[in-house]
Amino acid sequence: MHVKKIISILSLSILLTSCFYGCSTNNLSSAKTSISSTKKSNKKIVVLAAASLTESFNEIATNFKKDTGISVSFDYAGSQQLESLINQGTTADVFASASTKNMDNVKNSKLVSSPAIFVKNKIVVCENKNSKIKISKLSDLGQSGLNLVIADKSVPVGQYFYKVLDSNNITSEEKSHILNNVKSNELNVKDVVSKVLLGEADAGIVYKTDINKQNMSKLNTIDLKEFNSITAKYPISVINSSKDKSSAKRFINYVMSNKGRTILKNHGFTLP
Repeated sequence: MHVKKIISILSLSILLTSCFYGCSTNNLSSAKTSISSTKKSNKKIVVLAAASLTESFNEIATNFKKDTGISVSFDYAGSQQLESLINQGTTADVFASASTKNMDNVKNSKLVSSPAIFVKNKIVVCENKNSKIKISKLSDLGQSGLNLVIADKSVPVGQYFYKVLDSNNITSEEKSHILNNVKSNELNVKDVVSKVLLGEADAGIVYKTDINKQNMSKLNTIDLKEFNSITAKYPISVINSSKDKSSAKRFINYVMSNKGRTILKNHGFTLP
């Protein structure tokens, strides 16, 4: 009888101990799951961004996802094309333009609100290193035998180039020679870079940031003094039809944070 009592007590002790550790383990497991779930996010936003932001914004998005758990997908194109998408009611959360003009257009239509300038850029000539053409001044773009590719007048970088042609002290004859050398008008700046990179043109008018470590082995950057008066200002804003304005604002804040600005500077942009 005494032995049975001892065995019963031992059994009860083992049962209670098992329950304690089992419950504790389950609680710890639940706690870990809860902590883990707070770090992860199923949120995803869509950003409409000027093509010249491709490399820098891809890097920013990677870091933003690590820090916030929010995924970002991009639609890169000419700012005029992105403006058109917004006007058509496309589903997106953020608009980052290479021109204040395109941003002002959608702001005036009440499709975005409170845009802010977050970076600036310069236009340059990119030249294929295999080209025999020598370029040191604006009028050199009109020399015989030069194949030039530029962006269409509707594209910000194209608008900036035409502004230079109209505002600098070159003769109407020199301007005519330059325009006669234009072999194609592209709808975004990356297509201009590609044509020059592939040798389909001697030179193109692009942003300074478009010549980067991926292509600088094949392209020369030529800074013309005539371009010094032009500064491309890039505004960014939440799109009013966004279904997740909170995440959209977090992305914009991240772009304009020290982390975001460092990445943008590393890609050749200047800060406002």
